[in-house]
Amino acid sequence: MKKYFYILTLFILSISACKKDEPVGGTAVQDLSGEWWVQIDGTGNYYGISTYNTADNSSTQMWINLTNFWGNADNTVFGKVNVNLDSKTFSGQNVTNAGTYSGGIKFTVTNGKITPNGAVGPSSKATTDAISLDVEFSDDPGTVYHLKGYHRTKFVGDDH
Repeated sequence: MKKYFYILTLFILSISACKKDEPVGGTAVQDLSGEWWVQIDGTGNYYGISTYNTADNSSTQMWINLTNFWGNADNTVFGKVNVNLDSKTFSGQNVTNAGTYSGGIKFTVTNGKITPNGAVGPSSKATTDAISLDVEFSDDPGTVYHLKGYHRTKFVGDDH
């Protein structure tokens, strides 16, 4: 009888010791975040850029990484821009580069906009979000690049 009592006690303890998994939440800027394929004026070569949350999970700022557009593996270009979550817009004036691009480059982002379900993957035809932004770099003043593209679908045919 003692044997059954011990087994029952261990069973009850093991069940009560289980913790419920907490649901995983998103980030403050999750609707604006991701990997994007963009083109200059919507034509020509595709460039990969990315947007993501800040370490403090700010709802007013996000990181934008333009390395694959303007830099390279040795000269990275990224910085924090301001966001408006309600209108899904973003911008930044004279953003200090947090990357390694030489010469203390800065950049300005204007007219940044995410349009939910506003694009289609070129190969998969999967509906995805669209992105558009204008960017100017301090080492090429006066030249504004009008970037347009789509959120990465992760279909092989849509990657460039």
